[in-house]
Amino acid sequence: MARSKKSTSKGKANEKNENQHISSQDSCMLLQLPGEIRNLIYSHLFTSTRLTFGKRSISRISTKRIKPTPNSLAVLRTCSLIKQEAGALWLGQVLFNFECVEDMLDKLSVLPSTTLSQIRHIRVSGRPLMLTPIGDDDDIHYRLVWALKLLPGLCLDTLSVLGLSRGEIAYDTLEGLVKYGNGWKELHFITPNSSMLGFKKLDMFMADPYWRKPQPSTWNDILIQRDGVDSGASITIYRSTRFDTPGTVVKPATRQLFEQKPPSPEDLETFGVEEERQLLGINERGKELLVVVKRGHHAHTSEQDSPPYPLEQDIRQWANGLTWAEIRRQCIDFSQESDDDPDFIEEDEDVQVDRYNDVDEYAWNPVN
Repeated sequence: MARSKKSTSKGKANEKNENQHISSQDSCMLLQLPGEIRNLIYSHLFTSTRLTFGKRSISRISTKRIKPTPNSLAVLRTCSLIKQEAGALWLGQVLFNFECVEDMLDKLSVLPSTTLSQIRHIRVSGRPLMLTPIGDDDDIHYRLVWALKLLPGLCLDTLSVLGLSRGEIAYDTLEGLVKYGNGWKELHFITPNSSMLGFKKLDMFMADPYWRKPQPSTWNDILIQRDGVDSGASITIYRSTRFDTPGTVVKPATRQLFEQKPPSPEDLETFGVEEERQLLGINERGKELLVVVKRGHHAHTSEQDSPPYPLEQDIRQWANGLTWAEIRRQCIDFSQESDDDPDFIEEDEDVQVDRYNDVDEYAWNPVN
């Protein structure tokens, strides 16, 4: 049976579009390069890309919702061949940057495990996650390590954490990650000042006194117990050489190695009882700290995804299989109904595009 004129015209149009598509690929300078060179270009682009999500505090009373720079991944929409080539690379090379723990859980907890396991670089605030456990009337501040356990399948190369200015909270957050953290091979923990290694002993109500120990030797001992003496696991501390200058501790030219010498056994009981004047004096307190934690070569870093969970602090102990979305609905007191939807944006909400010159640059939260 002969085709109709309409069918013939449609077939010619499709053929024309296909020929134009092939012609456009043939004329693309990028596609004229060898595949190895194209992959290097893709990698340079993606490692220079940051995708930021969440609400950023501008002052103590105002916030702005931050969204990624428009067309951050526009290369994936140029043509099918480039999408095919670069589509397998970007998840493992871009930096996913979250303003707070809740933002991270909102975005990542809904991803399929196959997608989540491809993400390799995350940066997040070290601010605790406040929840009211089901059946409890009290709010509990959960450290970052317990929030990360709600993302089984996470398999990062680097986890970067912007710690709080309050030394005791930053110290406890980092120690939890050293003791119980999984899902990452290398941790970069940054604080805006030196208080984390200089605060004095805290006498807490109805709790054991809490105070710091010599670092990084104490944390190194903990990590070696987890990963093994010959595993290559290590913890290194850097301290900025400049005070009140954000971003200097991540630059080799403006930082130096820092180590607190372990005292004699008889003096260990008094270590950390008082403030460390060397760290908290004039022009000293404002110097940033960077702690680099490297897990052992063959460390088992994947997260346990089934009960029994070993510690009472683990959110999963009382969540009983609830998803993060269900935990959020039941355990966080919302002020507005729209907060149930993390992607909902009110018409008058202040939205700001994330601008940066370098993916690793950061600014400290004014309420930090």
